[in-house]
Amino acid sequence: GLNCAARPPSWQPLRMSSTASSMSCSPVKSAAAESRNSKLVMPMPLMSLVARLDAAEGLNDSWCAFLSQRLQWQPELLAAAAAAVPTLAPDGLVTRTTTCSTRGKSSVGVAQCEMAWAVASSVIGQVWELSQDPQGCYRVQEAVESAACEEERRALAQELHTHVLEAMVCPHGNHVLQKCINTMQPESLQFIIDELTHQEGLVVQAAMHRYGCRIVHHLLRACPLPQVSRIAESLLEVASSLACHRHGAFVLRCMLESGTEEQKYQLVRCIERNATSIGSSAVGARIIGAALTHAAPKDRVWIARAVAHDPQILLSLAKTKEGHRSALLV
Repeated sequence: GLNCAARPPSWQPLRMSSTASSMSCSPVKSAAAESRNSKLVMPMPLMSLVARLDAAEGLNDSWCAFLSQRLQWQPELLAAAAAAVPTLAPDGLVTRTTTCSTRGKSSVGVAQCEMAWAVASSVIGQVWELSQDPQGCYRVQEAVESAACEEERRALAQELHTHVLEAMVCPHGNHVLQKCINTMQPESLQFIIDELTHQEGLVVQAAMHRYGCRIVHHLLRACPLPQVSRIAESLLEVASSLACHRHGAFVLRCMLESGTEEQKYQLVRCIERNATSIGSSAVGARIIGAALTHAAPKDRVWIARAVAHDPQILLSLAKTKEGHRSALLV
């Protein structure tokens, strides 16, 4: 498995002091104004409760004392949440944020929006736990896919922070990461790339893992080339080994299909220098075929010459199911 870095201790909600309810309203409102753009994440039912109470009777933190101890927050945090998340619309529908508002939508659109929010609220606060479960991971994937806006998807993905490496090698969690990569904007996926590249060797380990290779593959396809340049560089350093590895070759084929011209050139030169070892491998035969298909015309000639230089390599390719097509291309 991957060498996961030490995890920070689980976050615990802050309990409100006995004097919290006596605080004046003005500093709370000030905190709310300063925290409007904060990335505060809290359980969706609590977000709804904060919004409804705030809309119904104005910002008043005296009611906080009636919450269970597990849900007691400092007034400043409650104010920030009330400013950043759902508000009560005039028609009685709760809207999440300005970007996810139901205002101006048809009744069908509002219903769909509310249904999506209901799905999301059922997993908020337990995304990572559900992602490790055979049935729970489907619930999380549904919540991510049906989210009404990017902000809701980020709120769900926030709970996977510091768990990326574990999810990447989990038979169920890897599907949740794939769903995030395929539905979220590239800038929202930076936390996955950061955790994957924060320690040397993690990218290669992931590329050679039966589940991790899927995550690397989807990142290379979904993100702009500059964003995944560090991942590509790590793969190119050990391309000769990955080309003969069942899962590593899967990632290299993606680079040949969607990488930069420079990345393709470096990969072609690696294949050319190691044509004997790569061509003798059943897995490597597919890499040679991919290079002969997606590389620049001049680079294809170099690979064909390297393979044809040794008749044994060409014969080895022709005898295998995967290498037969490559031999014909040569």
